[in-house]
Amino acid sequence: MSIKLDYKPVVVLTDYMYDSIQPFQDVYDRAGFEFRPYQCKTAEEIIQVAKDADAVQVHFAKITKEIIDALPKCRLIVRSAVGMDNIDVAAATAAGIPVANVPDYGIEDVSTHAILLMLAITKKFNILTRTVQEGMWDYAVTKPVHRIQNRVFGLMGCGAIARCAAKKAQAFGMRVIAYDPYLKQDQVNDLDIILKSAKEVAQESDVVSVHLPLTSETKEIIDREFFGWMKPGAFLINTARGGVIQERDLLQALQTGQIAGAGLDVLSQEYIEKDDPLLQMNNVIITPHAAWYSEEAEFTLLTSAAEEVVRGLNGEPLKHPFNKIPYAKQL
Repeated sequence: MSIKLDYKPVVVLTDYMYDSIQPFQDVYDRAGFEFRPYQCKTAEEIIQVAKDADAVQVHFAKITKEIIDALPKCRLIVRSAVGMDNIDVAAATAAGIPVANVPDYGIEDVSTHAILLMLAITKKFNILTRTVQEGMWDYAVTKPVHRIQNRVFGLMGCGAIARCAAKKAQAFGMRVIAYDPYLKQDQVNDLDIILKSAKEVAQESDVVSVHLPLTSETKEIIDREFFGWMKPGAFLINTARGGVIQERDLLQALQTGQIAGAGLDVLSQEYIEKDDPLLQMNNVIITPHAAWYSEEAEFTLLTSAAEEVVRGLNGEPLKHPFNKIPYAKQL
């Protein structure tokens, strides 16, 4: 059944970190939906504000089974981001609620940031800029530096962002290999990417770029054993999720010279203390989960998330149903 003509769907936004949410509002105004943005801090707050919502839109807030079970009117959950580790997808699926995300808004931006981190850490750009600011004018402070041409760029995960990063690495003359258990070789032949095991990617790569979602299968998959497989001169790049790396093992690998360096845009916690040992190391560059951001990406993200909600509540098939439920229940 289609939506009742006299009914105005209610969409609750649980939280957000954007300077402006006007793109959300514009989409919902055009659709004739009632949009209620909040900055919820607890599960109780989410339940209270979303108890009559047809759809819940979420950014960082955790949507647990407790919350899902307390929202009997909810017909759709959409995350305005890529990763879904803050939503109990299994609980939503059990309740018959489709869960969707926006996986394609920042492909260009995140892949470029991965390459940026690779170039910066392999060229030791942080050391160069810091020493110039300190009054030194000597390239030799970075010795040794090696060119990346003809080196191996290894992907852990080979989705859309990784594939875009692969093209950019290939433009620098790098050979690309990848680990992705959900792909077969003929699916990436046209991209000139060779699929390998995780161990082979670690052993053969001069740069390992992580593009894995955070799931029970991938949590801390980059650990002591993985670092032990890597070349002593290899670098690790992570623009995916911090939780896929065991950070104690990473720190040890960096401190002992087991790997040459790391460029990190994400950490297991979305902040870092000033005295964290990672910040004291010359062979580490850290950015504050900034890979996704450009003005264009932010606008696309906001409009695409809201448009997915409108599609779902209007009875249209979802563009990106994460739990494979393509339609929201209709009134």
